[in-house]
Amino acid sequence: MFIAMYEFVVKAGFEEQFASAWSKTTQGIYLFKGSLGSRLHRNKDGAFIAYAQWPDEQTYRNASDITMSDEYEQFRQSMLDSLNIEMTKVLYEMEVQIDLLHTEINKA
Repeated sequence: MFIAMYEFVVKAGFEEQFASAWSKTTQGIYLFKGSLGSRLHRNKDGAFIAYAQWPDEQTYRNASDITMSDEYEQFRQSMLDSLNIEMTKVLYEMEVQIDLLHTEINKA
């Protein structure tokens, strides 16, 4: 599995637009580009940090060449419009070594 971690710098007053558009854009990336999904976090300083999971690095690299449907591309544009693009960056690109993340709570 391959992971990309991002820091999104959102324009003041555009936080709700960003979060909504990010959710829809992420759904489109899953449906059209082959991602395994993503999680969005907000740190104590208010920065939005996300990581996206991919089955492998090649799928991640090829994703930029794949266009989503018009609807999802509009969500993507809305997300981009809410960002300070020049300050938004990819923090890390990395291979998963050990995966112990659970999607369900196991109560034993």
